[in-house]
Amino acid sequence: MEENNSKKEKVGVKYLLSLADAQNKKKIYISILMSILSGLISFIPFVGIFKCIAALFNGGDHYREMMMWGLIALISIVLRFLFQGISLALSHVGAYDVLYSVRKRLCDHIGKINLGFFTDNSVGEIKRVLMEDVERLEIFLAHQLPDIVSAIVVPITVLIFLFTINVPMTLMMIVPIILTFSIQALELFVARDVIADIPNIVGRLNSGIMQFISGMTVMKTYNLTADSYKSFSDAVTSYDDIWEETAKKIAPLSGVLKCVIESGVLFTMPLGGYLYLKGRLDLEGYIFFMVMGIVFLSSFNNILNFAQIFSQISSGIERVRDVMEISETEGGNASLQEQKGLSIEFKNVSFAYKEDEQNVLENLSVKIPKGRLTAFVGESGAGKTTAAQLIPRFWDVNKGNILIENTDIKDISVKNLMDNMSFVFQEAFVLNDTIYANIVIGKENATKEEVYKAAKAAQIHDFIMSLPDGYDTKMGTEDIKFSGGERQRLCIARAILKDAPIVVFDEATSFTDGENEHKIQLALNKLLEGKTTIMVAHRLHTIMNAEKICVFKEGKIVEAGKHAELLKKNGEYARLWKRYSEESDND
Repeated sequence: MEENNSKKEKVGVKYLLSLADAQNKKKIYISILMSILSGLISFIPFVGIFKCIAALFNGGDHYREMMMWGLIALISIVLRFLFQGISLALSHVGAYDVLYSVRKRLCDHIGKINLGFFTDNSVGEIKRVLMEDVERLEIFLAHQLPDIVSAIVVPITVLIFLFTINVPMTLMMIVPIILTFSIQALELFVARDVIADIPNIVGRLNSGIMQFISGMTVMKTYNLTADSYKSFSDAVTSYDDIWEETAKKIAPLSGVLKCVIESGVLFTMPLGGYLYLKGRLDLEGYIFFMVMGIVFLSSFNNILNFAQIFSQISSGIERVRDVMEISETEGGNASLQEQKGLSIEFKNVSFAYKEDEQNVLENLSVKIPKGRLTAFVGESGAGKTTAAQLIPRFWDVNKGNILIENTDIKDISVKNLMDNMSFVFQEAFVLNDTIYANIVIGKENATKEEVYKAAKAAQIHDFIMSLPDGYDTKMGTEDIKFSGGERQRLCIARAILKDAPIVVFDEATSFTDGENEHKIQLALNKLLEGKTTIMVAHRLHTIMNAEKICVFKEGKIVEAGKHAELLKKNGEYARLWKRYSEESDND
């Protein structure tokens, strides 16, 4: 409980500023100071008006004094806008630098945490944190923070000055301030439940939009309308409903609030008239308080706007903090020695994606031979892909151990573990960058000769050279289209270039045509030569020559051996092979 309270204390301005480095904090602090000076100077012309009125009522020749106050007012106006400009410039520069820093830290951190984070959070929710929630920080840091500090310090300073003129009138000017804060507190209380739901609905809306766009091809194929996409439709409806409900609850009170904040003179006029008639307030003081009653309360508008905006961004700041506080995947100090292949062993491994869910893998034990190909096969949901992804610690096992060269992977430094592995996933991941940049992900300091050699080994060099810009061709452009097989060979080139001793190959030929599959097989022969390879496969003919075939069923390995041996057993693998052969014949 105490830990939760300490975490909550961090959420807010203090935590937000902790995300900024020292240089950007300095910019923000200076911008706040400039905003305060700008706010204080904005009242000097009204002080000048008061002095001029007092001089007129006192009689005599005060021409020079009035000219002096006029000049002071003019200088103060120029200085006010100068300080305001400096404040805005520094706060924006500081805010955008903080946004960059926060997004960079978030991305770096997300890249080091357990993949369970991506299982528990949708793409839309993650996008909301990285984009919308962080973007709101710019509004707060660049606009709200300097304004709110100024809106607090300046009125307090002015009130102190007003108390030196007349105490009862100054106290009366505080009455509408108390009323405005009371009304706003009532606003937030009335709409607290609705406001709390807004971030969740925005996350659902983001997820629905992304799913709607990615599913557009299927929708067109089956002639479905947008209304048929229920999750997106429901999210849009919920978003519309919640803002309508918020408006209905807040609008009446907001109207009253605006009337009060703009009607300070209605409070000062009656009391001022009474005090003037009683001789306790002179005429120039009465007029001065009338003027201040009109302009003084308007400075509190920034505070009111801040309260409304901060109620929205505070939940975003909390989500940023929650992500930043997720523990990173920690490794030990052990390092794997460089060699061609590395042995891998699963010892009594059990795993579930969540604590309250059934195990995906149950008491799994298997030895994967060094420098040879081991295939994981089985029906969908059998656990083969999950087992392969546990080796690079995409998730951590709940029970048991995974050993590489007799060293628990948790004792190996994360960097060293990643350096010793290459991955070729079922969905080929490419950046919206040049082909060259996509290949050198595997080895950033590689020479051009090494990149070309890897591309040739991956059977993709000739295709790349046929493009107008060759290796400088940008991926994702409208004019250049890459097939699934070509993308896959690009990923294989990346893995060949890295030349890691362990390769995890996840069903990469599942959706390719015959020609691309043949080229991928040629590329794999080069990639997998002498490497410890775990291949998750659906096309069983691609793993007939594997050193070991592990057959998964319901989270367990029910059979293991070579292709011919498993067929002779006439067990689960033989059943899978028979069905696969029949489907291939039908194709």
